[in-house]
Amino acid sequence: MKKPFPARKMLLATIFVAGAAGAMSVMAADQAVHVRGTITAVSSSGFTVQTTTGATVVALSADTHITGVLPSNLDAIQPGSFIGSANVVGGSMARAQEVVVFPPSMKGSGLGDYPWDLPMDGASDSMKMPGGSMMHSAMTNGTVKNSTQGGGSMMHSAMTNGTVKTTHGAGTRTIVVDYGKGEKTIVVTANTPVVTFKPADKSAIVKGAHVFVAGKPGNPVDAAIVAVGIDGTVPPM
Repeated sequence: MKKPFPARKMLLATIFVAGAAGAMSVMAADQAVHVRGTITAVSSSGFTVQTTTGATVVALSADTHITGVLPSNLDAIQPGSFIGSANVVGGSMARAQEVVVFPPSMKGSGLGDYPWDLPMDGASDSMKMPGGSMMHSAMTNGTVKNSTQGGGSMMHSAMTNGTVKTTHGAGTRTIVVDYGKGEKTIVVTANTPVVTFKPADKSAIVKGAHVFVAGKPGNPVDAAIVAVGIDGTVPPM
């Protein structure tokens, strides 16, 4: 007997949230590899991604969690919001490279502060170490506590996920993110990519779509999570 449509929608949402929460843990795992790029080919068992360093084959399984990525905006970052932000760290503040505003049902996913590897293309000289190499990045997941206007030059990169406590300002704003074991102050500018997640399935994995993949290393990479851009969106994480 088929479930009523609202019940099926609730079931799908529950599966999405449960799968996403587990996938976020895999994204943060030390052994995880990250693949970023554009899908160039799709097969029944996976797909090929053109990255900045070449082609990478990704394998899908019954355990792979697929999520859609859609554009959002600064106004979505409100007190109590749970966010994830790759950021460049320096001194007492960090500058956001991107912000993911998690759906309310995913609040708490990947809570913490841990190493990340988001490339810092176009980073200014102030973000570089002597000799031109880049500083280490991190991921921080948490709750936004407060925010004010303002900014400043930054250094190291990091990923910060957390819940927004308060926000102020229409342009550049500074938010304080509580990631469970501490807090991080992050500057978010009007040019910072801001996105959100939505449920998706294999039908979203098509040639030309932009993806972020986290999974087990190998050839092919065994995908735990595939974040695929919807309608041309580029997953910025």
